[in-house]
Amino acid sequence: MNFAPAVFFSAAALAASQIVSIGPQNAFVIRQGLARQHIVPIVAICILCDVLLIGLGVMGMGKLLNAIPGFFGLTLLASALLVAYLGLRALRAALRPGSGIPTTKVAAERRAAIRTILAVTLLNPYAWFDTVVLIGGVSASCQPEARPSFYAGALFASVLWFCLIGGLSTRLAPWFARPASWRWLDGGVAMVMFGTALSMLWRFHLA
Repeated sequence: MNFAPAVFFSAAALAASQIVSIGPQNAFVIRQGLARQHIVPIVAICILCDVLLIGLGVMGMGKLLNAIPGFFGLTLLASALLVAYLGLRALRAALRPGSGIPTTKVAAERRAAIRTILAVTLLNPYAWFDTVVLIGGVSASCQPEARPSFYAGALFASVLWFCLIGGLSTRLAPWFARPASWRWLDGGVAMVMFGTALSMLWRFHLA
């Protein structure tokens, strides 16, 4: 196998453009890091899920899914509804007087944290679209001998991103000792998720 630096870095840039956003998965990772609850296993699971999903895409599963009539549109619609619902939950938490660290959003038990991160990753239609369909579709344009470099580059971006937000959120935990800080965080997450949901609905309209 020959290492292809150009393919590696282009794949890393593509993967970064898809994962660097405040969606359900990243919001949960940040929240758990700020609460200093089980951040190491959560980050590890996020990376392992990307190993699986990106691997499926590189192996060609994305082309099979995209061939299903209406798959693209239904994925966008389901993702928009999920993100809008989570945005409403975040907005409700932000507007709740005296709200601190909501126990429903910070999983104190390891098993609960693992179940939640698996759910927001593997049951999120847009996560499948981003990794299996989009990233996998781009990998299909590479020569077969360059696809391992593409896969490695995409995973490099994933590892770097999740380690970064996991570590930084843990370091920022003292700033979130006051309940008001969590309300501002929830408000910001809600606005980003509403914007993401609207963007998905617009793409669904154009599809």
